[in-house]
Amino acid sequence: MNALITTMMKIVVCMAIGFLLRKINLLSEAAIKGFSALIVHVTAPCLLFASIVTMDHSEFQNAVTLLWAGVIVYVVLVVLAVLITRLLRVPTRSRGVYQAALIFGNVSFLGIPLAQSLYGAVGVFYIAVLNIHFNLLFFSYGNYLIMSSGEQGERFTPRKLLNSGLISIVLAMIIFFLGIRLPEVILSPIEFTGSITSPLSMIVIGCSTAGYSLKDVFRQKKLYLLSALRLLIYPIAAYYAFRLFLGNNLLTQILSIYIGMPTASVVGMTAIAYNADSESSTSCVAMTTIFSLATIPILYLVMKYL
Repeated sequence: MNALITTMMKIVVCMAIGFLLRKINLLSEAAIKGFSALIVHVTAPCLLFASIVTMDHSEFQNAVTLLWAGVIVYVVLVVLAVLITRLLRVPTRSRGVYQAALIFGNVSFLGIPLAQSLYGAVGVFYIAVLNIHFNLLFFSYGNYLIMSSGEQGERFTPRKLLNSGLISIVLAMIIFFLGIRLPEVILSPIEFTGSITSPLSMIVIGCSTAGYSLKDVFRQKKLYLLSALRLLIYPIAAYYAFRLFLGNNLLTQILSIYIGMPTASVVGMTAIAYNADSESSTSCVAMTTIFSLATIPILYLVMKYL
């Protein structure tokens, strides 16, 4: 319980700092985009890489388990997203955006720091394995969903899959599975660079939240149900389902936290780029991020005591 309280305080304080810095214009929109790019392309890949290559080789079987579990997770999320958007009668122009919002969670900016704070390096390692699925699916199917609702003519190309996050994870997994030990002179700078990911991610989320009109965000009624599904119903159902097969252990908890993250900020950014109902997508990112401050402790307590 103390770990959760400490973690949530870290998140709230860093988000508040980012929110304040944006409101007083100490950080501009360009600076926020720069920091986001720094996290996505440099610090987060360094953190993921270091967490994987330093992991004890006894985690080999758990890594394999997470690889197949991740496939199951995304197959179920994709199917549910299609069914739910049809049941909610989401307009055609918004359907792809809503589906992407239901499928893809904000793992890089919130999931990784949360796993690191609650579970240490092993938590980041497990998240990194699951991030393989995220990268492969978002930059293919996720982009297709959003672009299908947009107005621009750009289409998916295999080059979109080649990003620093996925490359660092795959390279690190190869090193891990081969049992190679990197010298400290190489590993230490990578770990040092990755260590700034958590606080910087929280500050960026706070900055981003400050840019939304909360009145506009909370007037969209469909997003309340989407938030409930994304943040509580999905992860709690997943927790009890995986507990039947994997037991009540760290793997099950990480899978549940992974599923219960707020909508990925990259969903909103991509929707803006392709003129694909950016209002709904950015509102969903903002609403689920704000609500996650309450739902993350609830999810943790469910896993801890129920």
